[in-house]
Amino acid sequence: MNRERKTGRLLRRLGTPVACALLVALTGTTPAKASAAEVTCGGTVSADTTLTADLTCVGSGLRIDTDGVTLDLGGHTFTGTGLAVQAAEVTVKNGRIVGTSEVGVSVHRPDSDDRAGATLSDVQVVGKDPASGRTRVQNATLTLTGTPSTCVAEGLTLLAATATVEQCAVSRDISVQDSTGVTISSSRLSNGRLLTERSTGGTYNGTVFDAFPVTVGAGSGGDVFQDNVFRNTETAFEVKSGGSPSRPVTFNGNVFMNNSVGLLGGDGFDAATVKGNVFHSNRTVGLLINQSSAAVNPNPVADNIFFANGTSPRKITDLGGNTVRGGLHVFTGSTPQPSLTLARNTGLANGGFLIWAKPGSVVDGGGNRGPCGPRPNPSLTCG
Repeated sequence: MNRERKTGRLLRRLGTPVACALLVALTGTTPAKASAAEVTCGGTVSADTTLTADLTCVGSGLRIDTDGVTLDLGGHTFTGTGLAVQAAEVTVKNGRIVGTSEVGVSVHRPDSDDRAGATLSDVQVVGKDPASGRTRVQNATLTLTGTPSTCVAEGLTLLAATATVEQCAVSRDISVQDSTGVTISSSRLSNGRLLTERSTGGTYNGTVFDAFPVTVGAGSGGDVFQDNVFRNTETAFEVKSGGSPSRPVTFNGNVFMNNSVGLLGGDGFDAATVKGNVFHSNRTVGLLINQSSAAVNPNPVADNIFFANGTSPRKITDLGGNTVRGGLHVFTGSTPQPSLTLARNTGLANGGFLIWAKPGSVVDGGGNRGPCGPRPNPSLTCG
């Protein structure tokens, strides 16, 4: 019996783990990683895998069920009903996923309370049509990263999730529910909307929201919006509910431009911080604070610039029936109560007043430059 036959019989008796180790010792080689030929439609990826060609699945997808696995798309396209990540510390990189069902990528352990987790690096997740291809994350952690041309998502749903989106392009809607610590930075969001509900502690910075209105909804608060651009929509940002002295919504250094209404604060605008923003060419009004009753806000609206707002207004009124137009319009209930301080805001070339506030409803913090109304208004002095 020759040496090769003896070796083969020995390997079969020893079993797979020991056989692999012995194979390395005898030949100096390691088993090859899985290739595209070994990834079958409807199959499960349980080890590091690299595609070597496009993979198209009709009526099925792929699943990853092992922690720490890397799926390298190798610059290729996987098309199917979706990729289901049901493990933690999974990496998917370098390629394109085309979803033919509503969810293109799912990150969730369906039969466990343990959190799943995935990093998608330089991956485009798109749909075959406008109703397919969303990325859905539930009780899990997600990181999307790359460049706006290589990191693409068409729709994003976060449920009890933690997520980081950095240098990506996102279209369609982003829904954030029951989530904490969502971060979106240096990205481009277009042709959709962002809605947060019962979510706190989000950070959104350095991002362009283009035709992408934002609504902070019920139970949300503590979010920071800094150095973003909100443009080309009807109402760029609305705070419906949320925020409190312990977890205010913060707006700092943003630009609101070419909208009808730049920023709208309703009854949930309590304790919001609005400082150092630019409201430019919003057709009706830059900032509208429209509340049914006065609420104590210890943070002044300060150091903002209002330029060329209200030049082509649509016909809207506040809750008291007053016409809205100009830079900053404040209504905090029918009974005036000085609950909001306005300081060092500057207005130029607005279609209405820099500041409109019912007499007795605001505190003059000084340094406001631009016309104030209605006239006379002894509670405001504007240079």
